[in-house]
Amino acid sequence: MNYVDLLEQYEDDPVMKAEVLKALDYMVKYIHEHGYYISDFDPSKIMLQNGKLTPKSFQSLLRQMETDPRGKNINILQEAKIGLMAFNNMKLDGNMNQEHFNFIRDNLSKFNQNGFIPPLIYEYYEEIFLRNMIDYLNDYLNRKHLEELEDKGNSNAIRKSLATAAGRAMAGNGRQFVSTNNEDAAYVSILFIPSLLTLLYLIGLFVYTFFIK
Repeated sequence: MNYVDLLEQYEDDPVMKAEVLKALDYMVKYIHEHGYYISDFDPSKIMLQNGKLTPKSFQSLLRQMETDPRGKNINILQEAKIGLMAFNNMKLDGNMNQEHFNFIRDNLSKFNQNGFIPPLIYEYYEEIFLRNMIDYLNDYLNRKHLEELEDKGNSNAIRKSLATAAGRAMAGNGRQFVSTNNEDAAYVSILFIPSLLTLLYLIGLFVYTFFIK
């Protein structure tokens, strides 16, 4: 089962679809925080593990952030594009270039003609594509929720809201679709082996070039 299959389960449920998108955003941020970015954002290649996203879901799709510092911002734009397409039940495509960006920017309102996109999430897409505010979806929603509560002047409501199931849902990391068990260990097993193979290849090339050849 891949990420596209998961989204298609909620084709007519924008609320649950939003949770699945938040789960992707949660994992994207986690990947970035560990120094990697997603080099191939084809959602059909993101494989679920026991029905959930884990670092292993992106096993063959990751590259070190230092190889392309733009990777973080591009990934955020890519997942936003996937969200817009998902809410419109379009074929999902994670590719993103300047032409794609310009098309979405110039036609953003057309992606919400049916009104299926939750208002705060659509505002997030406006920030991303119209005002070039690059931020993670969950961070944006959390910040807007806290601002709303602070505007009401009720600090107790803030603590209570974040402590309840409803508050956690509003904070909205989509964590019911994300596995948080042994994530760091998973990174070791996923990323250490390819790095080791690359190192061995370079050592072999060096020995061949300077000692054998």
